[in-house]
Amino acid sequence: MISGFDTALSEVTLVLFTTFAPSGAVALVLVAAVLLFPKLESTMRARINTFMCIPLVVTMVGLVASATHLGNPANALYVFLHVGSSPLSNEVVSAVALLACSGLYWLYSFSVKPLVWLQRLLLAMIAVAGIVFVTMVSLAYSVDTIVTWSLPTVPISLWLNALMGGPLLAAITLYAAQWRALAGRFGLLLMAVLFIALAANTLVYIVQGRLMGGVANSVVAAADLVPHYRMMLLTFALMCVAGCVLAAFTMHVVSREAMAHDEGELAFSKRVLVRLLVACLLVFAGVFVMRFAFYMVHLTVGLAV
Repeated sequence: MISGFDTALSEVTLVLFTTFAPSGAVALVLVAAVLLFPKLESTMRARINTFMCIPLVVTMVGLVASATHLGNPANALYVFLHVGSSPLSNEVVSAVALLACSGLYWLYSFSVKPLVWLQRLLLAMIAVAGIVFVTMVSLAYSVDTIVTWSLPTVPISLWLNALMGGPLLAAITLYAAQWRALAGRFGLLLMAVLFIALAANTLVYIVQGRLMGGVANSVVAAADLVPHYRMMLLTFALMCVAGCVLAAFTMHVVSREAMAHDEGELAFSKRVLVRLLVACLLVFAGVFVMRFAFYMVHLTVGLAV
C-alpha cells in the first residue's frame, strides 16, 4: 500500500511553518489590539511591548522553517516577481509585510520618546498584515491539480488552527507582562475563542476525512495515503482538549488570584506561566499532527501521487 508518510516527512519544514506562523500572526494581531487601547498605562504598555517578542519569535521560527523549503535562499527573489498571480508569492509578501511591521514596531518601542501616532499606525498595520497573512497562507494550497488540497475545508482548518494557537500565545504574552485585564473579560474571551475554534476544527477535520474518502486518481485513493487518519484525528483532539482544559483551568486560577487582590498589577507566578506554556505546546503538537496528515495526502490529477 502506498503511504504519504515519506511525502509529508520531506515537507516537514512546511508542516512547522503552517503550525507556528499563523498562530504567531493571530497572537500579534491580538496583542496589537490590546496596545491600541487608549487607557493603557505607559508602564504597562512598555511591558507588553517588551514581551511582544514572544509571538514575533514564534512567527519568525515558522517563516525560517519555510525558507529552507526554497533550497537556495536566492530563490526568494523570484517569488516577488509574481505577486498577485501566484498564491506562493502572495503568501511570502504578506509574511514579509507582517514581519517588517512587527519588527519595526518592537524595535521602535524601545525609543526614549516614541511618536504615539507612529506607534498606533504600526499597530494598525500589524493587525491588517496579520489577518492578510493568515488568509494568504490558507489560500496558498488551493491548487486545482492537487485534488486533496483544493477541498473547501483546507483554508477553514488553517484559520481555525491559528485561532487555537493564537489566543494561547497572546495569553502567555499578556500574562508575562502582568496585564491585569487578562484576568477579566479579555482572558475569558480568549478561552472562548480557543474552545470554539477547537470544536469547529474537529468538525471540519471529520468532514475533510469524509470528503477524502471519495477522492482518487488512476494510481491511488486519497484514503490510502493516510491510512491512520482517524487515529491522527483522535490524537489531535486529545492533545488539543488537554491543552485547552489546562489553559482554561490556569486562567481560572489567575482570575481567582486577581479577585483576591483587587488593586495593583497582575501577580506573576512561574508555575502559572509554565502551565500556559505546556498548554500551548499541547495545542501546537495536536495541530502539527493534522498538518502532517495534510501533507501526507498529496494527490495530484492524473498518474502521479
